[in-house]
Amino acid sequence: MRRRTNFAPTARTIVVALILMVVGLLGSQGIVIPHQGGVIAFVLAIGILLLGMVLPQI
Repeated sequence: MRRRTNFAPTARTIVVALILMVVGLLGSQGIVIPHQGGVIAFVLAIGILLLGMVLPQI
């Protein structure tokens, strides 16, 4: 296996994080999704992006 030269998330990771960010924005208003769901979506999006920078398969 080649050594990884960049520490950027893959395109799939970015797409999933963007979807979670949209869910988080909808949840922050509390109209479409409950407020707590929006906060959880934001936390998951940040976690996925951070993991995507550390782990090569994410």
